Amino acid sequence: MIESIAAVFSAGTYALQVFTGQPLSTDYGMTVAIANTVRERAKPADTFIDSIGIATHLRYIDTSYGRFEDVVEPRLRELGIRHIRDGGNDPKMYAKMRRLGAQGIRSTLVMDPRDNITPQNVVDQVKQALPYVAGIEGPNEWDVNAERMSYKGKSFPEGLRNYQADMFRALKSDRATANIPVLAPSMAQPENGKKVGSLAAYSELGNMHSYSGGRVPGQDFDWRWLPLTKQFSGDRPIIVTETGYHNAIHDRVTTHKAVTEQVSAKYIPRTYLEFFNRGIKRTFIYELMDQRPAPDQENNFGIIRADGTPKPAFYAVRNLIRILNDQSGSSAPGSLSYYFSGNVKDLRHTLLQKRNGDFYLVMWLNTESTDAIKTQRVTVNLLTPTKAAATFLPNRSSSATATFSAPRRVTMDVPDAPIILKVVPK
Repeated sequence: MIESIAAVFSAGTYALQVFTGQPLSTDYGMTVAIANTVRERAKPADTFIDSIGIATHLRYIDTSYGRFEDVVEPRLRELGIRHIRDGGNDPKMYAKMRRLGAQGIRSTLVMDPRDNITPQNVVDQVKQALPYVAGIEGPNEWDVNAERMSYKGKSFPEGLRNYQADMFRALKSDRATANIPVLAPSMAQPENGKKVGSLAAYSELGNMHSYSGGRVPGQDFDWRWLPLTKQFSGDRPIIVTETGYHNAIHDRVTTHKAVTEQVSAKYIPRTYLEFFNRGIKRTFIYELMDQRPAPDQENNFGIIRADGTPKPAFYAVRNLIRILNDQSGSSAPGSLSYYFSGNVKDLRHTLLQKRNGDFYLVMWLNTESTDAIKTQRVTVNLLTPTKAAATFLPNRSSSATATFSAPRRVTMDVPDAPIILKVVPK
């Protein structure tokens, strides 16, 4: 391995061939192309689209969510999302879920004792949303609400553990709910999961609330959130039922860093992609709408403003879904042979394929974002014989920004938001 070339080169112009997948830099202002040929198996585009979810509060009728018929429902339909996450003990909320379900939007339900939901009535609650329930989730962030929650006289962690076990047994004992996946409860602080102990016997999916605190998507994920969550979920597949960014840039009280609407439009699509790459089964962004026109953090997590107008993040996610959407029941994906060259520092990617055989290579820069656009010149060198290609920038449009006929390589400015290269193989 070459760690330094300072002793090998003097000032001048050189052609350098690199046989390594590791970043290499020089002290001579040289642009070095790192060529690492890859035959990569794609993942089904439909699997990625099905991993995209968003949190709602359909029962909060005294907030912006009260505008269900003229804002919430049509905007969800426009967004193209297939999964919402919500909860409560409200027949009108369940009626809205059934209405959305008939349009292809399924619900993951939070079952929480603060809503007077108990293991004794949980099956009846869930039945109100059938057959459109994708998952059933244990109590929400009990670890930071211990003073307000108890079960059979026990608070956190014993009460939570007992509630989850009794809820799981009740759901699995009824034919109507037995086959619906049960998620572990969520922790606001993953360190608290160790206090609960393993819940793998009473859950089929792990649960995570891995907020990045206004930083890059996936911040602290690999060393903190994932290993600590596995302490109570075991090796179960994980669903992130909350993560997101707020736009309360004038809130001086919160310690959760705010980002602008433009930065949210970069980070939120990247969050879906980063978590999908890490094997997360589904990611729910918190949340669909700002609940009230107020300057504080809690009222500014939405991708739609409280007045019903979409923020840039709404359009970025909508366009991403429109570009990558595919029929359900995707067939086994194929492989694409290619390599990157150019400035590949901080470059991330996801390779997807649709049922018709077209590949979609999604790229972005894993870097801190501002309102300004950051780009790096990257070339995708295509070794798979190609009939056509096109590029897309979801943060601008769902239409192609450029097209190419039988290209062997495509050079583009990769930004800190997703750019998509569609490759049509011969």
